[in-house]
Amino acid sequence: MLNNGNVLVVGGDGSAQLYTPRALVPALTLFSLSGDGEGQGAIWNATSGGIASSGSPAVAGEVLSMYTTSLAEDGVLPPQVEVGGRLAEVLYFGASSYPGYNQVNFRVPNGVASGAAVPVRLSYLGRASNEVSIGLQ
Repeated sequence: MLNNGNVLVVGGDGSAQLYTPRALVPALTLFSLSGDGEGQGAIWNATSGGIASSGSPAVAGEVLSMYTTSLAEDGVLPPQVEVGGRLAEVLYFGASSYPGYNQVNFRVPNGVASGAAVPVRLSYLGRASNEVSIGLQ
């Protein structure tokens, strides 16, 4: 899948075709507390349920959860989560209890610089989401 939602199909004989789906897959979306997809992410500690913010920062090794849109239904390829530029271990991805939303659970990687607004981004099948932030100790 290309970044614009089209699919490039390449055959073993070197032939290639560009496929444009009837409905392009919408961009991945990470949610923010402000509702505009920017700033403090709506990303919570999977154990306590508290938002990973500057007032209640996450720490390396903790499991965080977030909702997103536009993951393939029953997909087998996991999304990638970057926290502060480092790849996080994805522990779960799939349907959430809210129709149309997907849940992604991930472990905060070691070696990320602490801060009040550490960037978080999701990538899936070559497409990147918007960037939100979390507090990290």
